[in-house]
Amino acid sequence: MTVPRPSVRSLRGKLILFSLVLVVVPGAVFALIAYASARAALQDAVGRLLAEVAHDTAAEVSELLVREGRTVRTWAHQEVMREVVIGDIDKRVSRFLASLKQSDSGYVELLCTDMSGRVVAASNPALVGLSQTDSDWFRAAVSGREFLSGPVRPSQDAPQVLEIAAPIHSPDAPGTVIGTFLGWYDWNRVVGVARAIQQNAEAIKLTIDVLLLDDAGVVIAESGGSRLGVLVGQNLREAGWVAAGRPAERSRPGFVREPKVVALVGYARVKWTRPHWTALVVEAPREALAPVYRMRNRLRLLLAGVLLSALGVAILLAERMSRPLRELTEATREIAHSGGVQHPVPVRSRDEIGQLAVAFNTMATDLKRAQDALVTAEKFAFIGEIAAGVAHEVRTPLGILRSSAQILGRSLPAGDSERAELVGMIVEEVDRLDRVVAGLLELARPREPLIEPTPLAGVLARALDFVDRQAQQQGITIRRELAAGQRPARCDPEQMYQVALNLLVNALQILPRGSELLVRTLPGGDGRVAFEISDNGPGIAAEFRDKVFTPFFTMREGGTGLGLALVQRVVQTHQGTVSVVSEVGQGTTFRVELPAAEER
Repeated sequence: MTVPRPSVRSLRGKLILFSLVLVVVPGAVFALIAYASARAALQDAVGRLLAEVAHDTAAEVSELLVREGRTVRTWAHQEVMREVVIGDIDKRVSRFLASLKQSDSGYVELLCTDMSGRVVAASNPALVGLSQTDSDWFRAAVSGREFLSGPVRPSQDAPQVLEIAAPIHSPDAPGTVIGTFLGWYDWNRVVGVARAIQQNAEAIKLTIDVLLLDDAGVVIAESGGSRLGVLVGQNLREAGWVAAGRPAERSRPGFVREPKVVALVGYARVKWTRPHWTALVVEAPREALAPVYRMRNRLRLLLAGVLLSALGVAILLAERMSRPLRELTEATREIAHSGGVQHPVPVRSRDEIGQLAVAFNTMATDLKRAQDALVTAEKFAFIGEIAAGVAHEVRTPLGILRSSAQILGRSLPAGDSERAELVGMIVEEVDRLDRVVAGLLELARPREPLIEPTPLAGVLARALDFVDRQAQQQGITIRRELAAGQRPARCDPEQMYQVALNLLVNALQILPRGSELLVRTLPGGDGRVAFEISDNGPGIAAEFRDKVFTPFFTMREGGTGLGLALVQRVVQTHQGTVSVVSEVGQGTTFRVELPAAEER
C-alpha cells in the first residue's frame, strides 16, 4: 500500500502566511488609520495657523496703509498748502515737501498740484510744472476723495512705489478743494512687512512664503527666497489657484489645500485698500506635515519590526504545528511499510494536535495488539488443525498401545522386573503423549469462558494452596501480597485459576532450592486489575524472552511448551494481557492484566 506524501511545506507556508496576514493586515490598517487621522488633524491645525499668519500679515499691511494714508492726509491739511492756489511762487511748499521727505525716508517723492493738474510744488524740483491730469490719483483727489494704489513705477528708472493721494482743502472754506497732495511711498516698505512675517515664522521653525495679491489675483509682493519661484506679476487666479479667489469671496481668514503647488495656503483680506488685496501664506506639505511624515516613517519601522517579529513567531508556530503532523505522517508511512511503529509519536501539547497524537499512539498500539492477536489466532488455528488430525490419528492407537502394554505387564512372571520396568515406561510415555494431545486440543479449541466478577485474591490463594506442599518439598519460599479489597476482575474463575496454576507450576519447575516466589495483586489502572508472579531465579535470556509464549517452545527438559501458550490464549480470550519482564540472574516477573468488573 502506498501512502501519499502530503505537502507539509505547503501547510507550513499557509500557516506562516496566515499568521503574517493576521498580524500585518490589522497593523497596516491601524497604521493607515492613525496616519490619516494624524495627517488630517495636523493639516487642520497647520491650516489654521497659516490662516492666522495670513490674518496677521493682512492686519500689519492694513495698519501700514492706514498709517501712511493718515500721514498724507495730515500733510495735505497743513496751513502752508494754501499757497498751491498762487502756484507756490516763493517755493515755501517745495521746501516743506523736501523737509518732509528727509524726515520720513519711506517716501520717494512728495508733490502738490493745483486744480488744473499742474505740479506747483515737489520735493524734487524736476517734477514742478508737469501735468498729472491723466493720473487716476489726481482725478480721485481733485474730486475730494483719498486714493491709495500700487505698486507703480513713476518712470522707467524709478523704483516701485505706492501712490497715496489726498485732496487739499481751503482753510478758509473747508469743503472747497484747492489742489491735490501725492506721496510716492517706497513699495519695499510694504514688501518688508511680508519679509518680517516670514522671518518671524522661521524663528519658530515655520517655513512659509508670504504673498500679496491685488483684486485681479496678480502677485504684487512676495517675501523673497520663495521655494515656489518668482511669482511677482503672475496671475494666480488665471493659473487656477483656489486661494486666489476674489477677495469678496474671502471675507474671513481661512485655508485651503492648493493642488496647483501641493501646498497648504492660508488667506486673509487686506482692509482699507481699494481695490481689495489678499494676503497668502504658503507652506509646502513636506514642511507643514513634517511631524506626520516622521510619524509615518516611525510607523513604517514599527510595522517592519512587527512584520519581522510576526514572521519569527509564525515560523515557530508553523514549525510547532507542522512538526507533529510530519511525525504523524512518518509514523503512518512506517505502519504502511512495516505494519507497526518502532517508537510512539511524541505528545508535545495538550491541544487538538496533542490529542491527535495520543489517539494515533492508541490506534497504533491497538493495531499492533490486533496484529499480534491475528498472528496468534492463525498459529492457534494451525495448531487446532494439527491437534484435530493428531487426536484423530494418534489417540486411538495410543489407547490400544496403552491397553496392550498393561495386558502384557499383567502376563509377565512376578520376578521379571526388567520387562515390567519396560512395560511401565511404555505406559508412562503413552500417558505423556496423551497429555500433549489433550493440551493441543485445549489450546486450539478453548472452551467459552463464563465471565463473572471474580476477586483475584481468592483465585490466587486457591492456586497457592495447591502448590504450597510442592514448594515446601523443593525448599522454595512463597510470599503472598493479596489485597482483599481489590476491585473484582471480569473473568472465568476456573480458567483464571488454571492460568495462575500454570504460571506457579512453571516457576516451581525452574527455580532451584532456596529461591523465593512472590505473588501479589495490583491495581492495573484505567478500568483494569492485575496480578504478578515474581521470582528471583535464573531469569530468561533476551533472545528467548519474545518466544516464551510460542507453542512448543520450552526451556525445561521434558516440557511440552504449551503451558505459557495456553496462558496467553486464555488471557487474550478475557480481553486481557500477559507480559514478562526478566533479567538473567535477576529473576522473572509475569504480569497479567484483566478488565475490572463494574462497581455497583
